[in-house]
Amino acid sequence: MLERVVSRYDLFRKRIAPIAFAVAIALLVRETCSKQTRTHATVVLDFGSAASRVASVDVQLRLASGGEPINTFHANRLEGIGIGKPQFEVVMAEDEGTLHLDIGLVDGRHRELDRGLHLVEGALVRLPLERELTP
Repeated sequence: MLERVVSRYDLFRKRIAPIAFAVAIALLVRETCSKQTRTHATVVLDFGSAASRVASVDVQLRLASGGEPINTFHANRLEGIGIGKPQFEVVMAEDEGTLHLDIGLVDGRHRELDRGLHLVEGALVRLPLERELTP
């Protein structure tokens, strides 16, 4: 009776490779599905009565899990009009994040603020900043 010896190559090709391929496909499907579950919202910066004192604003958005900024926003004051209520769209893979604001004032000073951000799909998030900018 002849015994067939299975080489390592045959073992890999017939048993391990199909399992590895199935796992790779499952991971790709999972990643693709999770990319489609993003949270969209609009953030409005409300300076209130302090808007006349604001010359510019720079915003960096980071995920709550940390890392590099995923979104940035910049607005300048327009002569005769002011800065108003700047707004920007946010799209995040998570619903928790942090906003870092660098607000340039008319007198040349800067205020740096960090605000936590919790998003709900399609929400309009109003960020009141008047109290931090009022002397």
